[in-house]
Amino acid sequence: MEIVNLILNIAVIVLIFLVGLFTKNYLPSYMDKKGENLATKEDIEEITRKTEEVQREFKEEFEAFSSDMRFKYDFFYKQYSELYCKLYAIIIQSEYVRHFIQITDGKVITFEEAPFLEISPTHRETTTWNIGGDKGSSVSRKTESIETPISKFNKRELCDYIIQNGELASQNLLKLAVSYRFAHEHYSGNDSGGSVDVKEKADDEEFRMIKEIVSTIVKDYNQLRKELKLSYDEEEISSGVPTI
Repeated sequence: MEIVNLILNIAVIVLIFLVGLFTKNYLPSYMDKKGENLATKEDIEEITRKTEEVQREFKEEFEAFSSDMRFKYDFFYKQYSELYCKLYAIIIQSEYVRHFIQITDGKVITFEEAPFLEISPTHRETTTWNIGGDKGSSVSRKTESIETPISKFNKRELCDYIIQNGELASQNLLKLAVSYRFAHEHYSGNDSGGSVDVKEKADDEEFRMIKEIVSTIVKDYNQLRKELKLSYDEEEISSGVPTI
């Protein structure tokens, strides 16, 4: 019986030693590992949440950016096709008149001297003979101005067209067109009355502004073509002077 008790006591002591050894060496390592696994799982969940949040923000910002780019492209094309193409064509018509005068008359008219050359309407004169009658014979003559597609767009019409399509014009071009219309009413090329001093000032302003209007049209037209990924003239963007 004493031997049995001795064996049991030894077994208990060994068990206690083994439990102590396990608690000291293996259990802390196991708990540390479990803690690491738990932390790793929580980190992954946080990283996943952050990634999804960044993706969502990027998608929203990209959609807003794409929408803004589509709006700008559509507006640029509307400006280009509905306003500036026609304005630029009129400017080029003026430039060809300059060129034609040079090759036919040998006269060189620079852009600085005359930024925009107008074509006068065709004049038709009709003579009517009235023979006999109570008042005897008489002759009457009537002169008519006939507008042609070439003569239709003079400087005033050019500015009126810009104002009529003001929602498509650049802010600077619209300001110039409105200002030019006022100066045009008073300059010497118009038949309106006014003092000599007023006409002289109006002449200076009329010349300055038509030059700025032509240059602005040329620059805006080429800049729109650049934005629309079309061919454009870099020199015209820089100088504002049209070339043919």
